[in-house]
Amino acid sequence: MSNRPRDPREDMSEEELLALVKNSPFRSFGKLAQENGDDIPSWGKQIYTSLEPIHATLTPSPSITFSFHIKDQYTNLAGNLHGGSAATIFDIATTMVLTLVQKEGFWERWGVSRTLNCSYLKGAPGGTTVKIQCEIVSLGKRLVHMRGVMTDAAGNILVTCEHGKVSVDSKL
Repeated sequence: MSNRPRDPREDMSEEELLALVKNSPFRSFGKLAQENGDDIPSWGKQIYTSLEPIHATLTPSPSITFSFHIKDQYTNLAGNLHGGSAATIFDIATTMVLTLVQKEGFWERWGVSRTLNCSYLKGAPGGTTVKIQCEIVSLGKRLVHMRGVMTDAAGNILVTCEHGKVSVDSKL
C-alpha cells in the first residue's frame, strides 16, 4: 500500500476530465487579448481552441484524444497538412495532456520543449477531420515524455510524434 496522498483527480469521471481540459488556461490561450482589447499575436494561436477534446483518461496513462479539422491555412501546396503545421498541432496537443497531472508547483507553467520529433506517414488532406491521440509516457518533476498519433476517419495513422519537455516551474 502506497503512502502517497490520493489525488482527487483519480476519482474524476471522463466528463469531469474533459471539462478540466476544455477549461484549461492553456487551451484558452487562443482567446486571450491585451488589456486594450487588441489580439495577442501568436504562432498557431487558433490551434489552441480548434483542438476539441473528445476523450480523456488517467489510466493506464494520462491521455487525451482530440478531434481537429484541417483548415486550408494549415495545408501545403499539395493540399495536405503542412509538416510545420502538424508539428505545431502536436506541440500544443501533447502539452495539453499536462492538464490532467498539473498541481501547485508541479508542471504549472507547461514547461518548454526539448525535443519534438514527427514522422509523416500519409498525407492528411485539407478539409478533413482527424483524431489526435496524446499520452504521457513518462513523467517526473523536471522531465516529461509524451507521444501523439494522428489518424484519419478510417483509423489510418497519418503522423506520429514524440515530445519531450522540461519543467520551468520555479524552485522556491
